[in-house]
This record gives sequence, C-alpha cells and structure tokens, in this order.
Amino acid sequence: MNKCKCDVLMKAMQRWFPAPLLGGLALAVAVGPVYAEKGDDVMEIEDKMPAILTTDKLSDTPEILRAPPPDDRRMYVVDPAAFDVLTKVIPIDGASGDYLGTMDTGLLAVPQASPKDGQVYVADTRYSMHSRWDKDDIVVRWDPRELKPLEVIDIPDTRSGAMVHNGGSAISNDGRYFYSYQFTPVNGVVIVDLEKKKYLDTIETSQCWYVYATGNNRFAVRCRDGSITMVTHDGNGKEVSRVSSDPIHPPVDQPTYNDPAYDQLTGKMYLVSFWGKVYPVDLSGDKPVAGQSWDLLTGDERDNNWAPGGWQPLAYHAKSGRLFVAMDQRAKWAHTSESGEVWVYDVNTGKRVKKMHLSHEAANIAVDRADKPHLYALSSHHQSLDIYDIETGALIAHQGELGHEPRLLVTNP
Repeated sequence: MNKCKCDVLMKAMQRWFPAPLLGGLALAVAVGPVYAEKGDDVMEIEDKMPAILTTDKLSDTPEILRAPPPDDRRMYVVDPAAFDVLTKVIPIDGASGDYLGTMDTGLLAVPQASPKDGQVYVADTRYSMHSRWDKDDIVVRWDPRELKPLEVIDIPDTRSGAMVHNGGSAISNDGRYFYSYQFTPVNGVVIVDLEKKKYLDTIETSQCWYVYATGNNRFAVRCRDGSITMVTHDGNGKEVSRVSSDPIHPPVDQPTYNDPAYDQLTGKMYLVSFWGKVYPVDLSGDKPVAGQSWDLLTGDERDNNWAPGGWQPLAYHAKSGRLFVAMDQRAKWAHTSESGEVWVYDVNTGKRVKKMHLSHEAANIAVDRADKPHLYALSSHHQSLDIYDIETGALIAHQGELGHEPRLLVTNP
C-alpha cells in the first residue's frame, strides 16, 4: 500500500481508537489493501471502520509463508553490523532479487549451505547475558525455507573472533562434516559430524588460517609463508595425513586477499594479490598443485592506478571458467575500498573478456552456480545489493536497507 493511502487510513483509525489501543501502522497495512482504495479520504474510510471489526477478511490465524526451496541462485547476505552481538543472515532469491526473510544469529556468525541438501549451518557465538558473561560457541542448523533454527551442536569455545570471511567455516562435499576455524589457543580446525550431531575433535594448524573443504574428509588451510596445507582426517576427526605445498605466492611482495575465489566441488582456487597478480591452485587431488601465475593488469592500467579491491572482491564460475574481479582506480593500500567495476577473465587464457560497470560501488561480489550465472554486488557502505545479467550487463534487481553493514555473500553450493 502506498504512503498516501496509509496516511489516510491512519487518520481515520486515530478518530476511532484511543492511542493505547491502536495497532499502529501494522494494522493499517493489514486492512489497507481492503479498505483504502484510490481516492478515499478520511471521512470515506471512517464510514467503513465498523466493518473492520467484523469483516471475515481478517483472520486470527496468521499465515506463515515459506521461502522457495534453495536453488542455484539462492544467495545469503551476512550483516555482522560492525561486530554487533547480533548478526543478520538475509536470504535472497537471485532470480527475482526478492528479500526472503531474516535469520538472527550471534556474534560474527558464518553461515554455510550444505552441498548435500542446501540446509544452512551457522558457526555461531552467543553470550549468557547478551554481550557479556559466559561465551558459548555452537553450530546451528537452519531450515532454508522456514528460516528457523532446528538444532544446536555444541563446540569448543574457540571460534575466531575476526570479521566474517567465507573461510571461517566450511562443509565437506558429501555434507557430513562441518569445519570451523579457530584462532586461539592455537590455529586449528574444529570438526563436527553433522550426521551424528556432535563435535569430534580439533586438528591444530599452527601458522595457518581459515578452512576450505576439499573433499569428503579433507580440508585445506592457507599458511603464513604463502603455502597451502591439506589435511585428511578419519571418521573420528583424527588426523590421518597432511601435505604442504611450496609457497604459492610471496606473502610480503604479493599479499593476497583473505577470500580467494574458490569452487569446492571442482577444487579450483584463485588467489589474487592486492597488486593484481593471480595464483591458480588445484585442490581436487591429494595435494595442492600450483598453476602458472598471471597478471590482471597491463602496464598502462597499472600506471593509471587500476587494482582489485573490496572486502570480498573475487568470484569464480566453474562451468564457464570465468574469474570475476572487482576493480577500480585506487591508491596503494586502499585495497579494501569499494569498486565501481567488475572485470571478467577467462582462467584458461588469462585474458580479460568483459568489463562490467556497476550501478553502485561494491565491496563484495559473488556469482551463483547456474549455467547462465548472475553477478551479485554488495555495498557495505550503502547496505544494498545489485544483481546483474552477466551476458548483457543489465541490472536485474536492486535491494536496499540490507541491515547495518553487510560484509559477506555466501552462495548456495
């Protein structure tokens, strides 16, 4: 109902009901489509007010709508609200751009959708008195249609307290194991059996951080020297073996973004440095295999201060072999500032195939897994999400007012 109808209806209701009894705008919205027709004024609506109390068009039983089943275009916007104790996870229908609801989670919660069935599991932190006293780290299973929590699995209270990244948690390809990255008392990965619904064990990964599922019982972590370590575990969460690569990138000369472009079902990962160097890694086998590095930028583009940038500035679409990078002209060390363009590359040739100009600058980008994917561009500063047709570059949908400071996009695998 538009604003003018709502205002007219509220004026009429204020004549009929004392302020303490007035249901406010919620009641106005409920009856507005029935009684506030175009052209109605206050007196006309007043004449209809007695019918509001007896109409059979209103019901005491609310209708709870369900979101559609999660598909290739389901996207989750994560709003940690600048370290608030309440993180909002907002499911988005990527086909229509519809806002499907809100999942209220705890401090710096990191959601992941299971590759097995699309169920959403959230590594979460709660406190016994809102933001104080006893800390409790948990994994919560959420219904992706009714957007309600279904069960809680307790884990050690060692979750990383860093700002949200996709590498904060992961789910194995078969959907059985949940991995949660811990920072203290030592770098490590907490392993949860989702079938048995219990914590199994923690595997230490000293000097290595974040976690990426690389199979049914194996994960990878990125390490301080620029290398990648892969760990295989058994059904009890005990380490069976580990293998480390040589450094994939020089960590001082070419520091890379915390969120690489990664497709866990194919094991293809693309690390990108602040200065525009791409480092491909294949994690599909028993050990990490580095590919040939290549440049995003020409010499002229580099001289004109073009560089990748954002909080989550990378995305990879495995079916088309395309790498998406948020780009802009920026000062050195402004690598987390929002970008106004997305450049698209063929990962097989390293050649740029497209430039996309964004309607609004974005700190986070993602692509869905559909055969003809959409590009999602999220602005933390403006709390907005734009969805684009990649083939035409056309803006498909825009959603504003997405929380306080949304910081992450999580795709449905």
